[in-house]
Amino acid sequence: MVKDLYLIRHGEAEEPTAGLKDVERQLTAKGLQDASKVGMYLKQKEFHPDLMLHSIAERTTQTMYRINEQLGVKTDHIEASEDVYEASARIMLRVISEIPAEMRSAIIICHNPSITYISEYITGSEVGYVEPAGMVHIQIPYSSWSEVSEKNCDLIEYIRPEDIQ
Repeated sequence: MVKDLYLIRHGEAEEPTAGLKDVERQLTAKGLQDASKVGMYLKQKEFHPDLMLHSIAERTTQTMYRINEQLGVKTDHIEASEDVYEASARIMLRVISEIPAEMRSAIIICHNPSITYISEYITGSEVGYVEPAGMVHIQIPYSSWSEVSEKNCDLIEYIRPEDIQ
């Protein structure tokens, strides 16, 4: 059974400032708007994730809430993950492989360069810079998430917020 994974970068965030921890940075007005656009896009595609993971950063949490306003994922299927905050490709691969097999689809909202690294690693395709609120749609042609490995998944598309009508 094919599984669908959307790796989504948080929306545009405020610039780092002295006295503000990186994890506390909030979305800008544009970031909030783009996150809502992402949610509307996924709703139009009739994508219903079985699981939403997001990093513990405030900007990914805000992005998740905006997307979920459109999708209505139940709170017991939403998880904040410390692991995906500043994650390496290896950690991202572990997080993906630990998704329960019965889950057919997932969204992971996190940061760059993690999204670029893991997308390129598991698909073997060049994704390049994933901009804020950018989405990478990957299909996993296996019944278990634990089978995800180097160059064994399919890049379906990379969608930027400005690509969404």
